[in-house]
Amino acid sequence: MEFVENLSDDALDNVVAYKTTSGKSRQNKLWHLMVHLVNHGTQHRSEAAAMLTDYGHSPGDIDLIVFLREG
Repeated sequence: MEFVENLSDDALDNVVAYKTTSGKSRQNKLWHLMVHLVNHGTQHRSEAAAMLTDYGHSPGDIDLIVFLREG
C-alpha cells in the first residue's frame, strides 16, 4: 500500500523495461503493468474455478469482496 500511495500520476506513466519469462525484451507504462497484474490474476482464478466446477468441486464464490466480508 505504501508503494501505491506514494505514486504520482507522472510515475504511473513511467515506462518500465523488463524481460518476459521467454527472454523477450518488453516495455510498458507502469500503470499498464499494474492493471495487467490484477486482470491476469482474475483470469487464472476464473479458469481454475471453471476446471474445478467441471470436476464437480466448485470453489463457490471467488469474488474478493465476498472473501473480505466473510473474513
